[in-house]
Amino acid sequence: MLRDLKKEVFYPYPPQRIWQVLTNRHTLAAWLMENDFEPRVGHKFRFLYSSLPGLSESIDCEVIELDEPKRLSFTWQDSMMHGPSIVIWTLKPVDGGTRLQLEHKGLSHKPDQTRHDPSLHEPMRLSQPWQSRFMHESTAETAHSTVLSPIPVARYEALDSVIFSSFLNGGWDYRLSETMPKVLVSFASNNK
Repeated sequence: MLRDLKKEVFYPYPPQRIWQVLTNRHTLAAWLMENDFEPRVGHKFRFLYSSLPGLSESIDCEVIELDEPKRLSFTWQDSMMHGPSIVIWTLKPVDGGTRLQLEHKGLSHKPDQTRHDPSLHEPMRLSQPWQSRFMHESTAETAHSTVLSPIPVARYEALDSVIFSSFLNGGWDYRLSETMPKVLVSFASNNK
């Protein structure tokens, strides 16, 4: 189990404007990912993520809470997760703008079966979506290095999900502090 994430940022805009950027599929795509989001409880949607040419993944989601313009929650599950985690957006009006809080709860990824038994030297059987993905060698001699190879030569494990790793390793920070402010400025100037 990974630790839950909690981020908080301030934007110099009223909650309604932040809400529009969180719940409009086009502005959401501009600062987060392509999607087919609709602000409706029970709506199932996908985020589409492509970081490298030819490598694209999706995150399956469902809106589970909608309290305009205060709170939005949805499930979040990519192919490397045991079950869905929960993303919760909370908007709080403060002097001069809005404090936006992000909580990403229930994070856990599928375990690497080869890590639990050092005597295993057989390649791990990958789930269907990962059979054609890159793999990297993981042996005692190369514990701190990574060798990319599509050809099995020793014990292997699937690379972590690009999406999962990105968001847990600063992806949320970057999007909230760098990308979303630009979209808010653009959105504000287009809606005057």
